[in-house]
Parts: sequence; structure tokens; C-alpha cells
Amino acid sequence: MNNQTVYWLWIQQLIGYASNKITKILDKFTFAEDFHRASLEEKLSCGCFSKNDIYRLENLSLDTAFSIIRRCEECGIDIVAIGDSAYPQRLANIPAPPVALFVKGNTEVLTDEFSVAIVGTRSATPGGRKNAFEFGYGLAKNGVTVVSGGALGVDTYSHKGALQADGKTICVLGCGLEYKYLSENDGMKREILRKGAVISEYPPDYPSSRITFPKRNRIISGLSLGVIVVEAGNRSGSLITAHTALDQNHDVFAIPGDISKNLAFGTNKLIKEGAVPVTNVYDILDYYKGVSLEGVRREFVGKPFTTFDFEKNSEIFSAVDLFGITSGIGDSSDPEKTKKPYSGSTGKKAEHENKITKENKNEKKKKPQKPERISMSDLPSVNEEDFEELSENAKKVVRAFDDRKLHVDRLVERTGLSVNSIHSAVTELEICGFVEPLDGRFYRLLVSFKK
Repeated sequence: MNNQTVYWLWIQQLIGYASNKITKILDKFTFAEDFHRASLEEKLSCGCFSKNDIYRLENLSLDTAFSIIRRCEECGIDIVAIGDSAYPQRLANIPAPPVALFVKGNTEVLTDEFSVAIVGTRSATPGGRKNAFEFGYGLAKNGVTVVSGGALGVDTYSHKGALQADGKTICVLGCGLEYKYLSENDGMKREILRKGAVISEYPPDYPSSRITFPKRNRIISGLSLGVIVVEAGNRSGSLITAHTALDQNHDVFAIPGDISKNLAFGTNKLIKEGAVPVTNVYDILDYYKGVSLEGVRREFVGKPFTTFDFEKNSEIFSAVDLFGITSGIGDSSDPEKTKKPYSGSTGKKAEHENKITKENKNEKKKKPQKPERISMSDLPSVNEEDFEELSENAKKVVRAFDDRKLHVDRLVERTGLSVNSIHSAVTELEICGFVEPLDGRFYRLLVSFKK
């Protein structure tokens, strides 16, 4: 933290989170204090402020920023703002970089050159959790910093793999560091602090919401050379992370899966769209073997690592996790819990199969229900402030929807924007949870805007 930090936090409160207005401000002002002291006319010359912003420009004091700093001091949280030596340059170069990061742990890990993200569904299968653990373990064993989001499923096992390898990992949260979220992972987060870091762009007590998690995904991909997607359904948030990585010119990798399984749909789709298919850690290490990166410990890259022996250490993976917390594999808290094998007589098995057959026959007799059509008027509404925080192109795209679903060509026709501009605008809307992509280059609106 330096003497500019309070002014950066003031700017953060002014423009909100995941806002591309910060890049406009940086185009005009090098130091946050200069922007704060500038006249209203000079501030407006940035050309990115709404009516609500102008009101806040004239009325927002530094008091909130000072209170955030005091709260961070109480909680042992470091503040790393744009311009600080600890702020990662790779993150500064993305669209809508976070104005400041709140960090617990080792701030130096943020600038590690060789960082790779591992993401995927919260409802991971046992195989998906195993893959996440092995990739996290293998990458960390080779000196790669593993980045993920601290959620259940793939995220958790990616972090645990890195920790088992005694490596470094960064956990990016979608809420403040002091906000009570996912208490079952508190032990894991404490262990991460030993070598890595737990970070957020939100102040210490900021609550999570349906918008904060998609927004934080751009930070996960922004910190990383590439993103590995382990398992993902059709609407998985990890697909947003993959798309933001592409927008940031970072690499996307995907583990192929069984085409009959829902949780392989997203990864297989990414591969069809050009993601690099990977089946083991060697694929990642070989991919970056010839890359010249300042600060990368080249002696690790490409050398074989000792794969974690799951048979020998099965008690860690399947019964109790690394910190004494139930892992979730096969227990009642797991949404896809492992079923116990039959151990009784063949009579019981036959009885069970007959029951299933009867249930299936009854299901066939039922008349299929038509999916309920949701009209535009039934969509949840977003307030004017959230609408004003969108970029001008994103606003144009939103206004183009007269039906819930539109093809990209129709969006081009209605907005006058190029396909690339449409793609960037839609990615911004995806991050906010306002739009979702569909097959065939269609997009669906998820909310309505009060204009």
C-alpha cells in the first residue's frame, strides 16, 4: 500500500467493480490522486461517465476509502492497487482490470510469470475431482503457480493438489475476504496462505451474489498464462472463464470427456471451438516448453514429475481431505454421491432392477410436458445503475433484444457493430450474468433492463 491507495479505493467506489472505465481514466491520468484533484471538466474529459457517475464525482468523499483501509489493517489484509510493484502486469493489461486487489498471504505470488488456472464445475464427478487434483499437483510440483476460485468441486481439488505438492496456489474469491462464504473450505484457505494467496477485488466484508462470481472469473484467467477446464456443463461458469481468457489472448485447454455425459459437454465444445485438448500435465508443460518468459524457472519445465499415487494415498482423496474436512466423495453432501455397490443376494438385485423397469414404464406413459416459455416481461429486472455501468457497445447489444434469443448476425444488423465488437460486448454481458451463449451463434437475454 502506498500514498495513492486511498485515491484508488475512492475511484473503485466511484466506478464499481469489473468496470472498463478504469482504462479510460488511466489513459488520461497516471496517478489516482491527480484524478481526484482534477476539476469536474477534466474528469469528464475521460468520456466514460454516466449521470450517476457525475453525481458521485461531486459528492463521494474519501471517508469510505479510509474506512476500507482501517478494516484491512484490522484483518491483516494487504491492498495492492494498480501502479503498485506487487500488482501483476498481466492483469493490468486485461479489459476492465480490477482497480485494487485485497490480499491475504504472499503478495509476491501475484507476479509469478508461470501461473496456470484450473477451473470446472462445482458438481464434479469423482473422475473430475481426481483430474483436478492431479493437474494441480503436477503443475505445482514443477514450480507452476495454480490459480482457481476456491469453490467446491474442481476448484477445491485443484488447490488441494497444489498444496499436497507443497507448491503455490492463488484462490480468487467472488466476495470479500472476511465475508462468511463456504466455511467448509476455511482450513484449505488458511493452508494456502503459507505459500500462496487468497485474493479478491471486493473490500473485506463485501457479500457474494450471482454477479460477483462471474465477474471474478476474468481475474482468474487474467492472472494466468492459460486456463484448463476440467469438467463443465452447458451453462457452467467455467466456460465464461474460458471465453474471458480468449478475450485476454490467453491460452485455453480442455480435458476431453465422454460425449454422453453432461459434464463433458462444455469441455468437448471448447475443443471443437479450438481449445487445446490435454490428458495429463505433460501436455501443459510441453506446450510452454519453448516459451520464453522472464522469471520462469526453466529447470522445472518439461521435466517429469512424480504423479501422486491415489492408490497408496486413497485415504486422503476419498475419505478425509488434507485438512481434516470431509472430502465430499461418496458422502451425503455431494450432489453426485457415489452409489454403494450391491453386496446382498441376487434376489435383491433382481427386485431392484424390476422396480426400475416398472418406474421406467410408468415414465413412458406420462405425457411429456412442454417447457414453459418465459416472456421478456417475466425476466428479472436490473436497475438503472447496473445498466449505466455497462460499456456503450454492451448497452447497444442489450437494446437490440426484442426477443429473448437473437443470432449474432441479427445483433450486427441491429447495432451496426462489427462481429468482434459484438463478441466483446457479449463477453462483458456474460461476465455480469446478463446474457448466455447458445449453440449456433445465438445469445439469450437473462434479465430485463429498466431504461
